[in-house]
Parts: sequence; structure tokens; C-alpha cells
Amino acid sequence: MTSRARDFRGVIRPVGAVVLGLGVMIALCAGVGMAWDHFSPDPGRPQGGAAALALSAIIVSAIGLGAFLYGKQFVSDRITRREATLAVSLIWLAAGVCGAVPFMLGADMSAADSFFEAVSGLTTTGATVVSDIEGTLSRPLLLWRSLIQWLGGMGIVVLFVAVFPNLGAGGKHMFRGEVPGTSAEGLRPRIAETSFALWKLYGLLTLIEIALLKGLGLDLFDAVCHAFTTMSTGGFSTLDASVGGFNRPAIEYVIACFMLIGSVNYGLYYGLLRTGSWRGLFRNIEFRSYVGIVAAAVVVLTILNLSVHEELLTSFRYSFFMVATTISSTGYGTDDYSVYSSAALTVVILLMFVGGCAGSTAGGIKVERAVLMAKQAIAQLQKSFRPATVQLVRMGKVAVSNQVLADVASFFLIYMGCIGFGLLFVTLVEGVPAPTAFGAMLTCLSNMGPAPFHIGPDNFAGYSAVSKIFFSVAMLLGRLEFFTLFALLIPGFWSR
Repeated sequence: MTSRARDFRGVIRPVGAVVLGLGVMIALCAGVGMAWDHFSPDPGRPQGGAAALALSAIIVSAIGLGAFLYGKQFVSDRITRREATLAVSLIWLAAGVCGAVPFMLGADMSAADSFFEAVSGLTTTGATVVSDIEGTLSRPLLLWRSLIQWLGGMGIVVLFVAVFPNLGAGGKHMFRGEVPGTSAEGLRPRIAETSFALWKLYGLLTLIEIALLKGLGLDLFDAVCHAFTTMSTGGFSTLDASVGGFNRPAIEYVIACFMLIGSVNYGLYYGLLRTGSWRGLFRNIEFRSYVGIVAAAVVVLTILNLSVHEELLTSFRYSFFMVATTISSTGYGTDDYSVYSSAALTVVILLMFVGGCAGSTAGGIKVERAVLMAKQAIAQLQKSFRPATVQLVRMGKVAVSNQVLADVASFFLIYMGCIGFGLLFVTLVEGVPAPTAFGAMLTCLSNMGPAPFHIGPDNFAGYSAVSKIFFSVAMLLGRLEFFTLFALLIPGFWSR
């Protein structure tokens, strides 16, 4: 009698390859961080840390190599959709576990804290459990903390597909399981070429931001770390006070602009570079809606915050940064939003729900889905008094299929259901007020960073280990947009 269970051991090979790659990156951070401390020491930061990262690199690389060699025995010619789904899920989980090792060895953090910090970095959430960044994290560890956000921003799976183009159809399935949103407009049909194109563009924008920040007088180390965490819309800073600690308006404006750039569909950028025409960008409904939301939110928040900042230009400066950091899901801070009026805080929370564009590094529901849900609602209202009329939902001139609309509705239902379940779980386990639990779940599921309604410091250090693991899973769910991970819970997924 043969077993009805599918043999998924072949997916261990790509998981091992990614873990091995992370080991190499940890070693790189150890070497670069040590060199930085030697040639340009900073007495204000903890010294050393390179040895702990070097040991972490050895451990993670050994795990990755072992998994790669074991999985290589079971590799098939083509990765199926189910295998790709499992591989993407395991890659992100393994990356979170292995990415936590440097925090455990280098900062003496607990396993739960280290896993939370690593997952928050890789998913570009930006929430943290580190209360004293400047007094706890050495340069090598700060560099690793920034690099995991940069790698997670464009996606470690997208990078893997670019490095291993021989996956064939499996690469397509893994790419689709990783890239957020419902569309990938303007991208090449060959997935490996697409991955390389996205990473080259991502790297170029990062280098431009590093150059600008350095030109504005920022220390090179801080410029590199903040460029990594800006383009990934991640939000990890090298300072406890975040970007506000620099107190430099020019730097704030540059970072805000790059956060907004990182929140736009990278497929549109690729189309712009390929054709040399801005027409595709400005005709895109999602991009126009995104620009409109940003502009309206900045104006409204500037007016509402005049009671806090008094001067118009000061209010605009902080409001522009707050809109950029929120809609991009980055989570940098220059302003204390706890003193905002109820109306201003409502604007911030609505932006947290929406997030950036599909196909970007930003979190949230995505502007494209919000537009589709609004158009579908209008179509249903029109159908209520014109039942004989066929109401088509369009994005631009293209009619959206019922399947896509059903996917969007399912996503929103699962998203809200997860927030509701998380709200109940956190209030029961932690005993915190409902608004605090809601803010924490919205932060994690939307990969946002700031957590509104927190009592005390705006970080997750005070939660129990159980809740930190729960929040980490929520961040992974949000990063992979639910369907990839939840598919593993369906019994039929594992049968032949």
C-alpha cells in the first residue's frame, strides 16, 4: 500500500541555499563592521561584536550547507506550485530563525526577542524589542539589523529566483508567492531576468540615497544603514530617537522622499526605464490614487497639527514625514504622534490600513486593493437600482476579472479576521487595553513599525515571549499576504 502523502523533501534544497546565503551575509557584516570600528571608531557605541557575528555565520552556514546537501538528493526537474508555496513559507521561517542567531550571540537577547527582531527586520515591519539601541547594539550588529531589512525589502525569495534561474516553472511560482500585490505590471516574462532587473533598480536607488545622505553631512555608517532601511521601507534606525535624533530637516525630506519612492510599484519603474516614457507611470490608476492619497493626507495632517507645531512650515515638515513613513509602512519617527488630536491620529491609522502600492516594498492592504474594493462597492450600489445593467470594474481601461475581485475580497476578509483574532489573543494573554492590542496587531499584520495606543515606550519589549512569537507569525502572515502560509493548514495541500 503506497502512502498518499506528497514527498516535499526536495524543497529543503532552496531553503538550505537561502540559509547558506544568510550565513555569508552575516560574515560580511562581521568583517565590514570590524573594519569600520578599526578605521573609524565610535566611542559612543558598544565596541566589538564581530566575533559573535563570525560565530553566528559559521553556525548558520553549516545549517544551510547541511540542508542544501540533504535536499539535493530529492530535487525534481521542476518545482510545482505546492512545492513553491511550501518552499517560500519555509524560507521565510528559516530566515527568521537563523537571522536571530546574531542577536542571541551578539547582544545576549532571548530566543523570543531575537526571533522577533529578525522577523521584524526581514518582513520590513520595523517593530523592535530593543529599548536601548545605542547602548546595546554594536556596529556589526547594527549593520546586520539594517541588511536583513534591505534583503527582506525586495525579498529574499526574489533574490533566490534570480540566483537560481534553472527552477523553470517553479521559479515563477516562487516569485508569485513572494511578490506582494495583485499585479506585476511592466515586468519581463522571464522571472529570473525580472528578479535581476528589480534588484539592480533597488540597488541603484539605495546607492543614490547613500550618496545624498552622505552629501548632507550624515556619517557614512548611518547613511548606509538608513538607506538600507529606507529603500526597504523597513524603519530600523541606528538611533533610539530614530531619524528625529538627527534633527536635520534636509535629511528628513530626503528620507521621506525615498520612502515614498519605495512605496511605488517597481514594475512601473521598470517600464519607465525600458520605454523612457513617463506616460505609463502617470496613466496608472494605482499610482495616481497613491499620489492623491499622499497629497490629501499631507494637507489634512498639516492643518490638524497646527495646534501642536504652531508654525505652518514646521507642521508641514513633520506631517509630510509622518505621511511618508506611515503609508510606506517604514515606521521611522520624527514626531510624537501620541500628542496628536483624535482626528489626526485617525488619518495616521487609515494610512496604516492602506499602505503602499502593489509590487512595492511597502506593507498594508495596498492601494490597488483599496481602489478595487471602492470600485466594486460603487458597482454594487449602481446594480441595486439598475439590476439589468452589467457593472464592470475597471482599472484604467482594463476590466478586472471576477476572480481577482474575489481574491481581493477574500484577502480583506482574512486580514480583518486576523486582526480580530489577534485582538482577542493579545487582550487575553497580556491583559492590555483593546486599543493597545489593536495597534499592535495592525502594526504586525500590516508590517508597519509604529504601534499606536501603546502604553509607555513605542516598542514590543514589554510583551511576554508567547506574544512575541505570536506577533512574529503575524508579521510573516502580513509579509506573505496570508494565502501562502494559510494554504499549509489545508489538509488537501499535503496529499497527492
